[in-house]
Amino acid sequence: MMMLNYDISRLKQRVEFGLVKSVEDDNTGDYKQEFVPQFKLWCGDYTQTMTQQYTLLGNDQQNLLTIVVRHNPSINDTLLAKLNGVLYDVAAVNSDSQINAFDTVTLKQSSKKG
Repeated sequence: MMMLNYDISRLKQRVEFGLVKSVEDDNTGDYKQEFVPQFKLWCGDYTQTMTQQYTLLGNDQQNLLTIVVRHNPSINDTLLAKLNGVLYDVAAVNSDSQINAFDTVTLKQSSKKG
């Protein structure tokens, strides 16, 4: 999927990509699972057709969101994404590595706590 015609001015939100890790609470010394961002990117909304959504993830469309980011080879399905305070699993990445290209990243609401 070529995204060369995506209007860069639509990248109006910040998304954080990272992992859930054990982090020490400075006050108590206890460890808790917490989302730890590794990098942040500007992103925009992307609307897929129903056929594209079914192809990506079958019939389970609940809590599914697709965003557009500038091409970034660091994004993969082992990461989590945090957008508007909600934690998502990276379900799929459709990359375009050409100059000035964009990637579509399909997110599914995560059951992990962050």
